[in-house]
Amino acid sequence: MTEAWIALDAAEKRKNWRAVAYFTAICVGVALAVVISERGASLWWMVSISFAWLISIVYIISRSYGRALLTPEGISFSGLLSRGRSIPWSDVIDIEKRHHTARSNQWWDLRLVRANGRPLTVPGAFTSNGYDPKFEAKYALLCQYWRRATS
Repeated sequence: MTEAWIALDAAEKRKNWRAVAYFTAICVGVALAVVISERGASLWWMVSISFAWLISIVYIISRSYGRALLTPEGISFSGLLSRGRSIPWSDVIDIEKRHHTARSNQWWDLRLVRANGRPLTVPGAFTSNGYDPKFEAKYALLCQYWRRATS
């Protein structure tokens, strides 16, 4: 079995960049509202909003550019801020689809459950659709590599 990558395609990355733009617009709107309504304490609010924005944007962008290399021996993760973490298939005891809900939004991602109990989210594998054929294909490919390596 050859190597395969799990990553977002160009359309999924564009969708993620739209999320960055929406989130930035919301943060700018909140910051402007604070500046207009607060006369003296607006600097503290601006620093807080900017810090929250920066952390969120780094997370969103790294989620978009993270990817995983599947090999017969294991899985290697690479991302915007991290490089070269490898997990052998023998350390993986389960692969799960996780469903998350926050206010009016929901999304799914894939996680590797390891023998030591610490799960790892697979970069490049998430969706906000109830059924996404690309996401399901990534899940099937990940399970296929894991089953072949552990059987």
